[in-house]
Amino acid sequence: MSALGRRYLSSAVCGFAITAAFVRYQMLTDVESPISRNPLLMIFFIVFCPPSLLSLLFTDAEVGSNGFYILWVIIGVLNAGLYASVRAFISRRLKKAD
Repeated sequence: MSALGRRYLSSAVCGFAITAAFVRYQMLTDVESPISRNPLLMIFFIVFCPPSLLSLLFTDAEVGSNGFYILWVIIGVLNAGLYASVRAFISRRLKKAD
């Protein structure tokens, strides 16, 4: 794999990891959990994982259900694609500037 390909892949992995951290945070701060959700941290996750807004459309996917995991895998893939696309866009812009 070329160096450029590795950069795109690392950006995609970063985007998927942010989604995974968001899912883990949601599971830790579930309704039954004694830990409450921090609004600033939720905003952080929404800013760095914009596809997570799709979860608002699917309110029937409860935490821990199969639908929940399928939804968040799709959101993770979308966020990974977004991060790789942004990396590709920035790389192309920087090449044109040279």
